[in-house]
Amino acid sequence: MTGVPVVYADEDCRALYDVQGNIVAWFAQEHLYSLNGRYLGWAHQGWIYDRDGHPALFAENAIGGPERPSLHNKARALPNRIRLAPLPATLPRRQPRPARRHRAASWSRRSGLEYFSQ
Repeated sequence: MTGVPVVYADEDCRALYDVQGNIVAWFAQEHLYSLNGRYLGWAHQGWIYDRDGHPALFAENAIGGPERPSLHNKARALPNRIRLAPLPATLPRRQPRPARRHRAASWSRRSGLEYFSQ
């Protein structure tokens, strides 16, 4: 955990993008899916949880959760030079999601961009 942003949400919070503006995941309500439709976890109060219920990523306005690193001031907002890729008109079929786990207090083993390859 470094406090350096690894993904950004679009203004409508429909997708998450890497620092080059490529889509790494998309939302269906509070549930998060990979580009091929694999269930990754869910969002709650500014936190992104993995499939096992452990917090993996957080927004600067996240509420509660485990102790987190301070965010680097220069990297809080999406850089102006990045153009976000459009969300596809037809999204992939979503994988069935397992029953939601309870939110754990300890950090996920999958954080940063590794979270999106689970």
